Order: sequence, then C-alpha cells, then structure tokens
Amino acid sequence: MIKTAKPEEELNLIAEEGNGKLYECKGFLVPVLSGSSREMGTQYGTMMVESMQKAYDVLVKPAFKSGVLADEDAKVWAERAVSTFSNHNREFYKGLEKSTGWSQVKIGILDQLMEFGAYQAALHTFSGCTSIFAWKNFSKDGHMYIGRNMDWSMQYNEFPQVLTVINPDDGRYRYASIGWPGIYCALTALNEHGVYLDVHDGTSMGGIVIYKDRPPITGILSDIISDTASVEGLIKRLNGTNCSASLILNLADESSAASMECSSLGGNRVRLSDNNSMVAVNSFLNPDWGIHRRDTLSHSLERLSNMTRRLDENKGSIDVKKTCELMDLPLFEADGTIGKGCTKPTKIDIDQTTHQVVTDVSKRKIWLKVPNPDYFVDWTPFDLKTLWR
Repeated sequence: MIKTAKPEEELNLIAEEGNGKLYECKGFLVPVLSGSSREMGTQYGTMMVESMQKAYDVLVKPAFKSGVLADEDAKVWAERAVSTFSNHNREFYKGLEKSTGWSQVKIGILDQLMEFGAYQAALHTFSGCTSIFAWKNFSKDGHMYIGRNMDWSMQYNEFPQVLTVINPDDGRYRYASIGWPGIYCALTALNEHGVYLDVHDGTSMGGIVIYKDRPPITGILSDIISDTASVEGLIKRLNGTNCSASLILNLADESSAASMECSSLGGNRVRLSDNNSMVAVNSFLNPDWGIHRRDTLSHSLERLSNMTRRLDENKGSIDVKKTCELMDLPLFEADGTIGKGCTKPTKIDIDQTTHQVVTDVSKRKIWLKVPNPDYFVDWTPFDLKTLWR
C-alpha cells in the first residue's frame, strides 16, 4: 500500500509483475507501469487481463454476435493499427500478447473498437463531452485548472475506470491517462511536464468519414503526449497530422490552453482563448471554418453556454474545489428541463457521463469521479508525482 496526502487517498496494492504494480482505489484501477514498452505491455497484460476480458465481453462479443463485427473486420483493424504504430506502441502490444495469451487481433479490436464503431456507424455519434479551463486571472492562484466529462455509453461503466501510469525508461516523458481496460488511447492525459490533452467526438461537425488508410489517431496521441513539453509543441505536432477521424482535441499546459478542431475531411483549426478561460464541447466554434455554430443531440450549445456563464460568474476564484463544484452541476433538472451545468449522471438525451476528471496542472494532481448512481464514486484524488516516482 502507498499513501498520498490523506488516508482516504490510500492505494491498495492488488497485483505485481516485474517493475509494474496494480493498485485499486474506490473501484478505480491504477496500473503503474515501468520499463521498456514491451515490459510495460507485459506488466499491463499480466495484471489487467481479467478486467480486459470483462471489457471484451461487454463491448466486443455482442458486436460479433449481432453481425456488426466479423472476424475479417477485426483482422483488418488490428493490422491497420499495428502496421502504422510507432515502435513503442508495437512493442507494448507484443508484451500484451505474451502476458495475456491473446492474439494480436483480439488485443487490437478491443483497443480500436471506438474508431471501428464510428466507421460502421454502429456507435452513436454526437456524444456529449465537456471540458473547462481556467488560468491566470480566472483562477484563484493563477494556476491552470481543468474539468473534463467523458460522456459515452453506459456500457463503459460495467467495468472499471482505469488510470494508467506510464514510466518509460527510454527518454520519453512519463504520463498518465484515464480510460478503460484494454483501451490504451490518450483520451484524457497529463505528462510530467504538465502538458494536458483530452479528446471529444467531433463527427457532428467534421464529418463521420473514417480514413482506413491513415494511422488511427488514438495511437498518434499516445506518442505525442509522451514526447511533447508544451502546448505550443502539441499544436505544432498536431498541425502536421491528418486525423483519421473527426475530433476536438483540448490542449493545455501550466500557462495556456487551446482547442484544436479536427475534421477528417477538412484539416484542423485552432481555437485560442482571449480571456484566460475556455469551454469545449462537441461543436466546432472556430469561425474560420465558415460554418454556423451547430447544436448536437447531446445539447452542445446549451453546455457551452452554461459552463461559459459559470466560469464568468466565478472569475478569480477557480481552484480544485470550485472546478469540482462546477463539474457537478447537472445539464438537466429533475423535471427534464435544461439546468445550469453539463453533467449527465444518467442517460436523458443520447449518452451519460461515464467519468469525470479534474486536473491541477501545476501540482500534477487529478481527481476522478463516476457520477452514475448505479456505479457512483465521489471525487477521488491521485498524486501523479508520487505514482511517477
């Protein structure tokens, strides 16, 4: 067992493999991986295979059974990923194969299922993620604070939410990402230099065309977060990337934030803040696109308006506690009318909030929460500096 600042932050050690350790805290799983990419893949697979199988059973098996997914599809999408991976990611997969006994195809289709689902239009689009950023004169102490909702299908609460901590020994930067068992992409991530990245679905604005002849963007993001030391570096790296799917990538470091709106058909546009705060939803908001602000089935524009107002009302007082309070405000009132916030503990429109993340960038600390009443876990802090050590 290791301890961070408070007794309630205790992480319970439940498994070890080589230099890797698996902790549990209030239902969250925390694999802490160290070494070469292959060693870290081996550690992850050995310690996480049961949770990976549960995710596979919930997400992949029904797709095979319904006919949405066939054996040939799984082979094509796994090969697409592995053949275009960096050597780091390819070696991680090899470690997974060795430790789980799973084939490359089984590993790959679970990891790539979200993009495959969009390609098949088998998963709903227009999902309702929200991110808020406050820094300098908007925050209480001038530091960067970030709140983020991952909104997706309730299926993704049927297995643990996972905080994966990466400690590579090859010169890449240490980072941590929040996701699910066997799904490794950097959907929400922070590295040791305080560089932050999160991902929103952008298909409602950028198009639902998925490019099979491009590397999956999810693998590229994992490489970029482990190699980049500033938000300016992130923007430049992403400007050189043709995304395989339409996304909104929200980027930050200790001193600034940006939102990059990426269309698989039309390239990328960067949206910057003019007042040291920012809200990102699932609509493209950069006027350079030449298109109107469009709402989505997940009430993007209502969430945008709500959270912009909440930040303005609390200008100069944003800290971790206030960010958690703002992210706890619901999008819908009890009678179904639009409320003052952005969070959906249960499905009322098209999705629900699977988990929430609040980040204190300067301290390299995050807080995780599961708001769904059937799986509820209140705000739980994790000190990444301790886990990186």
